[in-house]
Amino acid sequence: MKRNNYFILLVLIFGLSTPNINAQHIDAGPDQILCSGETEVNLHANVGRILTGKYRVESIPFNWEPIDTTAQDVLLTDNGTTNPLRIDDRYSDAINLPFPIHFYGNTYNQIVVGSNGDIIFEPSVAGDSDEWSIDSAQLIPDHTLPYWDGSVSFASIMGAYHDMDISVTPLPTTTALKYKTVGTAPNRKFIIIYKDIPQYFCENLLSSQEIIFNENDFSFEVHIKNKPVCSDWNDGLATLGTQNEELTNTCGNYPGDDTNPLLPNRNTGVWDIPDTASEAYKFAPNADMTLKWYDADRNVIGTTADVTVPFNNDTTFTLEVTYKDCHDNIYSEFDEVNVYKLPKVIVNLPETDLICQNETKVLDGTVQNPSDYTDISYEWVDASGNVLGTDPKLTINEGGVYTLNATVDGCTASFTDNVEPYRFECRVPEAISPNGDGINDQWYLDYLAKRGGIDKVEIFDRRGVKVYDKENYVNEFVGKNNNGNELPAATYYYVIKLKDGRKLTGWLYLSR
Repeated sequence: MKRNNYFILLVLIFGLSTPNINAQHIDAGPDQILCSGETEVNLHANVGRILTGKYRVESIPFNWEPIDTTAQDVLLTDNGTTNPLRIDDRYSDAINLPFPIHFYGNTYNQIVVGSNGDIIFEPSVAGDSDEWSIDSAQLIPDHTLPYWDGSVSFASIMGAYHDMDISVTPLPTTTALKYKTVGTAPNRKFIIIYKDIPQYFCENLLSSQEIIFNENDFSFEVHIKNKPVCSDWNDGLATLGTQNEELTNTCGNYPGDDTNPLLPNRNTGVWDIPDTASEAYKFAPNADMTLKWYDADRNVIGTTADVTVPFNNDTTFTLEVTYKDCHDNIYSEFDEVNVYKLPKVIVNLPETDLICQNETKVLDGTVQNPSDYTDISYEWVDASGNVLGTDPKLTINEGGVYTLNATVDGCTASFTDNVEPYRFECRVPEAISPNGDGINDQWYLDYLAKRGGIDKVEIFDRRGVKVYDKENYVNEFVGKNNNGNELPAATYYYVIKLKDGRKLTGWLYLSR
């Protein structure tokens, strides 16, 4: 299980005890179970919420994402009917995000889009009025921007936020309020597109802007193609920036703020962006984060979100992250991940074996240590990869290469039995005739040698005198005693001691 600690570093000396408060933003990942053959573990820190606790505003090249067939209309349900949002000063229905968006240390899965160029990270305001009036004293950060109901504040992006009128009739044919997702995970972009939206009271003035969320680095962008000024309405005021959801001591960023004061100031005011001088800004995570991974002995083993480290035994790794929030308070958080290794899979399946003439053989791949796992499955395949069975035992009647894939708790161990076809039936020959004609000159016991092995062979004459013995016997007896002298034709008694402890006895006839 995981342990989380959380504390504010006002004055911190490493090693001092800290209160055990749950970590709010970091995640060292779920506990991991590795397969027995694995010697490394991949650790991943999910720190997106920390990274986005604070932003730096940067100027970037303007780029307009075109509207294509993948773009969807921003919808509004009004009086039980759902249509593209074409009502002035309204918020859309809630839109499900294609990936979680981290914003000022919180995680959001839905947004609503305002017709006046703002988005709110709160689905409960769907369908509400999108306030159009902006006062020159409402400077970011101000919790009354852009939505205020007197008691709560919601996280928002204003880009640019000013009084627009999407209800104009007829709308320009180029007008669109849409959203789309481009790219593939983990490098997707989620884009809200305002194209040629008329301004209120100045219907001939059209504004075009896009808000883009980047999955890969948790940043977002605002691209303003053009934003003219309607000086005859609301004093021509507009604002471009962000705010978190804190009701008091609200945090916010805008082009020209103290993170980059050389940029044009786009806080609440009167400013014009013609389409000949389009602007684009990136709000980049800037939490001054430091990250450390520790092993169980408190040794630092990594300082990046993703690390790969050697792994031998069950252990616990600890993630420590220190960072600043938007108020420049310094925090440190800890999280742990336990890593376990599955025991080695034990199967009593020989690497080589043989099958004799007219024999049916059962290959037994039953896992011998089943209590070490919660789930076991089997698959037998031949040399071509064809599946032959899914039981622990496989019945065969011919030679070949047979592979067992035993999967335990998601880990697969493979065992191969190379079964050779044997030219005789699997029985101890009752006679040999070592006359040099190449037929039956040896006493063949190689099938026993390959099936576990022969510890020793002993041969006795009818008087009980031992005339021959051989350890690790295969096919060596050719009718001669231990001194190399030929034995007379007769019937002899044999004792075959196998390596598994069994003993075979019987009579062997030697002819000349």
